[in-house]
Amino acid sequence: IFCGEVLTDSADSVFCPKCRLEYEKLKRRPCKLCGKPQTLCHCMPEKLIGERPVSAVHLFEYDGELPQRILYLLKRKNLRALQKFLSDELADAVFRLLDGDFEDCHMTFAPRSPKSIRLYGFDQAEALCRGISDRLEIPMAEIFRHARRSQQQKTLNTAERGQNAEKSYELCRRLPRQSGRLILIDDVVTTGSTAAKLVHLAREAGYSE
Repeated sequence: IFCGEVLTDSADSVFCPKCRLEYEKLKRRPCKLCGKPQTLCHCMPEKLIGERPVSAVHLFEYDGELPQRILYLLKRKNLRALQKFLSDELADAVFRLLDGDFEDCHMTFAPRSPKSIRLYGFDQAEALCRGISDRLEIPMAEIFRHARRSQQQKTLNTAERGQNAEKSYELCRRLPRQSGRLILIDDVVTTGSTAAKLVHLAREAGYSE
């Protein structure tokens, strides 16, 4: 689905062999901070560190032609094969992080703006979250919602992203008191403003980790 190559082998519905090789290189690219391969790195933006999440996992840096193409298709095209592939990749990363221990654990996602859902017809973060939830059998819950009309984060500078995230999200109404651990799924993390806000709200809701 990235290069348009006609596949003669149906075993892989996402990549041709050349694109698959490039994707695997992305995952092995060393982190600029800790030097570990991307899928073994738990580094996170400074703003997110301030909210004290236990850890972070990711697949690749949003830097270069292939990562940008992956995210473009994920956000704009409701491609089930791509959603399943990335969900499975992230599920493996979550499994390694928690060593298969999902007791007292829930999963949620950073909701897409209502405007974008109306435009594209789906929420890519919800699709990823649902796929991971099904794969790992971790209960999924909708915890957050958009509080008011907000600007797209990608159009804002660092300071504006924080202000926009702060006013854009709130806990769902009539949400019962929660407990235990929460896994938060987002498709892209840049400054960490959105994730930091959602981690803060999750602690308000009662989640301990």
